[in-house]
Amino acid sequence: MDVVERSPYHETAGIGGGNRAKGVLLTGVPRSGTSLGCRLAGGLPDTLALSEPLDLGSIERDDRYQAVVYIRDAIEHMRARILSEGKGRSFHVQGRLDDQRVEEKWVNGLRPPRGERGDVVVAKPLSENFTLMVKHNALFAALLPELQESIPYVAVVRNPLAVLASWQTVALPIHDGRVPEGEQFDGKLRLALDQEPDVWRRQLIILNWLFEQYGSHVFHGNILRYEDIVESGGRVLYNLLGHPDHPPETLKNMNDNALYGKVPADDLLDVLLDSGGAWMQFYSGADCRSLAEKIMRGRHERQP
Repeated sequence: MDVVERSPYHETAGIGGGNRAKGVLLTGVPRSGTSLGCRLAGGLPDTLALSEPLDLGSIERDDRYQAVVYIRDAIEHMRARILSEGKGRSFHVQGRLDDQRVEEKWVNGLRPPRGERGDVVVAKPLSENFTLMVKHNALFAALLPELQESIPYVAVVRNPLAVLASWQTVALPIHDGRVPEGEQFDGKLRLALDQEPDVWRRQLIILNWLFEQYGSHVFHGNILRYEDIVESGGRVLYNLLGHPDHPPETLKNMNDNALYGKVPADDLLDVLLDSGGAWMQFYSGADCRSLAEKIMRGRHERQP
């Protein structure tokens, strides 16, 4: 595909230094903390974050060029509507961005999603040059080679064992080893998943695909580890978005979430370490082993 011409977003893009960007795309490994990043960004001055506002179902499969054009036009329309009507489309929970996209309670052995996609009221003051962050995980990951030329990116990654553990608990396509929005515009990924009958192996294909996309196409200073976001109270994200003085927030690292106690963390660890992959650019085997020990220790401590 031909590279789409550079957009006006880059005229003010300052992620990593300089002026703040008017538009920023947020992507990440599913269940890595992108909802948290979205909420944190939305709390910054003159900044608005929208979670999964786009619907590309009408775009023909594998038409990457049309998808990129659609996304760029849609973001411009979203900015105009926010300023004129004070409304934006987003995935929300009772009108607010929320860290928790799935329930903590279990239904039929899995945690169901919570929230809905629809209009939210924008109550905060925004200038004409406000920063709009738009989050889509697999969709933006699939289109990274083209979109990175026109709109700045932030990508969030997380300890791969925590990611896999979370995937086992949620009633989302990722639990079955599928990422529909990513597959729509990446034929190689779609074929690889179609040909793999084993769910865990499909999940590993997706995990490696995501880390490979970020490692190959995102400036490494714009890749944030979930663990660093939490430890810094959001400061690593605030710095990236041009708000280094914004006060940090006390956050809790959920990598050893008690809910993962039902997950066979030791088996997942073996499969993960045997497969290796692009995640090793950001995390070591020791990081994964340490987390597995915490999850299993917590499970034993909670047993009667």
